[in-house]
Amino acid sequence: MELSNPRTLMGEGLATEDNERLCPECGAAMAEFDRLAEDGAVFIWYSCTRDGCTGQWLTKRVLRMCAT
Repeated sequence: MELSNPRTLMGEGLATEDNERLCPECGAAMAEFDRLAEDGAVFIWYSCTRDGCTGQWLTKRVLRMCAT
């Protein structure tokens, strides 16, 4: 993934909640690999399902909202 590529910076080709999670390296589907709950958040690691690809993706989800 090229960080200098404006389409990459704007999110084109990256996974969203609306579509299937795709590998940032090769574009194949990704599967949940590991999950960790810590400090009110869940960290979910995804890994590529394509043989030989080492693509990974980390998602952080907040478990609770803080009232102010």
